[in-house]
Amino acid sequence: MELTELVKDYVATELLSNVELDFLEAELWETTQHISEINYLTIAPKNICKKLELEENSCWPLCCAAILDYSRPLKKKTKRVDAFKNLINKYSLG
Repeated sequence: MELTELVKDYVATELLSNVELDFLEAELWETTQHISEINYLTIAPKNICKKLELEENSCWPLCCAAILDYSRPLKKKTKRVDAFKNLINKYSLG
């Protein structure tokens, strides 16, 4: 499995299995744990950002966060997208 392919699949079908969502959860967690070691984040295509209601030029992990927010909302009112945007700003990756 690969994050970008799963995001593309979700955008096309709006469906992912629990195993695929678990994979996205793990990928996002791994990225957030090591964000201080990251130099840049790869940008997702415009059509994917638009479909996920993200700003143009959003990164793939932010797309992942959006899918998880739609598919597995957190019990707290905090959204993964907002938390990841804060990390992007904190580490000057945006």
